Amino acid sequence: MIRHHIFKSLGFAPRYLAATNRCPELAAVANAIACSRQFDGWRVLSSSAQTRVAKGEWNERPVFLKLFIPRSRSEPVKALVRGSRGVRAVDQSIRMNESGFATPTSLCHGWIRGSIEYVATDALPHPTVNDLATHEGGAIALGTRERWQLLNLVGAEIARLHTAGWIHGDLRLGNILCEWHGPDGAPKFWYLDNEGNRRSRRTSDRMRNLVQLLMTPRNLLSRFDQYRLLQGYAKAQELSREQSRTLARAVEQARTRRWKRRLARGGPKARYSSQASD
Repeated sequence: MIRHHIFKSLGFAPRYLAATNRCPELAAVANAIACSRQFDGWRVLSSSAQTRVAKGEWNERPVFLKLFIPRSRSEPVKALVRGSRGVRAVDQSIRMNESGFATPTSLCHGWIRGSIEYVATDALPHPTVNDLATHEGGAIALGTRERWQLLNLVGAEIARLHTAGWIHGDLRLGNILCEWHGPDGAPKFWYLDNEGNRRSRRTSDRMRNLVQLLMTPRNLLSRFDQYRLLQGYAKAQELSREQSRTLARAVEQARTRRWKRRLARGGPKARYSSQASD
């Protein structure tokens, strides 16, 4: 317990997650995944190059296990100021929940090899907005009218997030889960990858979030789909028609600039997949 309090004070253990056992079963899974080895009952998923994500069962419940791979040797020093990435993922998720924005329940946090963190969360049985509203992976799951309605509601949800003073660190359609009840029901949203979330009411931060959200390639999400999302955001923010148009132009211009920079660097960032490492 004393060790846990020391780790919390240094930014290496979550402040808002009760002290738990060291989760030896999960540590063993994390070690295998870190070495690109298979572990019985666990499936490694696609993820960013600096993380590893696997799905399996723990304590008779489906969970996601996320490993945070150090980006540089200076990362422990940064953690003393901001908290480590895994710690921020847990703490910010809990704080988001307390603010009325759902996130998967954080179950366990730990370290392996002294520098790699792992976090276990509930694996919720819901698709992402990306799964429901884009062409990625094949046919769109929803019809045109339902897709537009969903995107409009996503825009309103992000307006609610911003009004509450929250900025998401990596706001992509793939980082929002959606429990969709059809055109006559109220959807529920969950936020994923919360380690970069923070409090801010700056207009520039809000704009950055909207651009992140709409970086989906045009062959997967049309400009008219983008308009539907921004329309929901503008309405929830009670923007005038002229303000809405100004926002849409500004987002599109920023999106275009960001895509040009991305293509100049060689395209989207590299991702990790278990097939690539086999």
